Amino acid sequence: MTARARILRPWSSVIAALTLSVLPAVTGAHHSRAEFSEDVIEIEGEIVEVAWRNPHPIITVKSADSAGTEKLWMVESWQSANTLDRKGVPEGNLFHVGDRVTVAGRESMRRPGLLLGTNAMLADGSEIVLRSQGEPYFGGPVVGGVDWSIDDSVAAAGAEPEGIFRVWSIVSRDVVPNELPLTHAAVEQAASFDELRDHPQWNCQPEGMPLVMDSFYPIEFTDHGDTISLRLERTDTTRTIHMRASASSENQVPSRLGYSVGHWEEDTLVVTTDNIDFPYFDDDGTPQTESLVIVERFTMDDDRTKLQSTATATDPATFTAPVTILTNWQWVPGEAIKPWNCAVSE
Repeated sequence: MTARARILRPWSSVIAALTLSVLPAVTGAHHSRAEFSEDVIEIEGEIVEVAWRNPHPIITVKSADSAGTEKLWMVESWQSANTLDRKGVPEGNLFHVGDRVTVAGRESMRRPGLLLGTNAMLADGSEIVLRSQGEPYFGGPVVGGVDWSIDDSVAAAGAEPEGIFRVWSIVSRDVVPNELPLTHAAVEQAASFDELRDHPQWNCQPEGMPLVMDSFYPIEFTDHGDTISLRLERTDTTRTIHMRASASSENQVPSRLGYSVGHWEEDTLVVTTDNIDFPYFDDDGTPQTESLVIVERFTMDDDRTKLQSTATATDPATFTAPVTILTNWQWVPGEAIKPWNCAVSE
């Protein structure tokens, strides 16, 4: 039995080393969007509330139909607050209560009054692109940008990084094999997964390994001698990698992040993680068991501005063969980890 593996496609281009160019948008593949119609509709009305938070900001708009009947729409931005902040819409400061706005998006077929916003036109005719890798829809001048940008004052003040110990921004992710080699039991269990009910990110709950690494947000390595911390912007999570030669997961209590033991093979950081107590392998609800073992290898390229990681997962109860996740990262001078500030949609 097989299930389709989700793939985060590469950016259309990669920032050159030691430049302050803008970053291309990353495809947000973390939710299926299956509840939303493929048809794009437009609503126009007054902004009555702005809730700027992760995983997706909500802008509440009061509109009226041709008969004058009022309706409240919850417009959920396709992109996260952190992504929009990096594109020049910090804290949603282009949206103001009382302003008029026109929004294009896809209506939910499951939650009445919810619109997945792809584009918003402000009262002055300017446009904000809310969809990852989206294009202008209304034809007005785009504010906030489509691509990521970096504050050059922050970059200029930054020190030259030391090896792997810096912030890395994702470029691409792929899964091998393309079809997850699931056991029959895993296929049956995954079929009962309901994203809105079960996915921890929708409920602002902590995520575990390896799902927490399936992110298009920056990561940061910090050296503490006997340990290395791997800080993840997604869900404000920090992994601890134990570097002592005597470190072992034996007799450790299983946890959502598991127990990670690392060592160096020349310039490659090798990390083995087991004792994972978390139900999902990915955003699609693929199950996993405490037999799961993940071996990660992090290697920089020769100019030390790019990082490639491979994470090979084995779990006989879930997979009939190993699964490897290939991820490419880029050092972007001036980039920093932002607070996640998650809030559950009412």
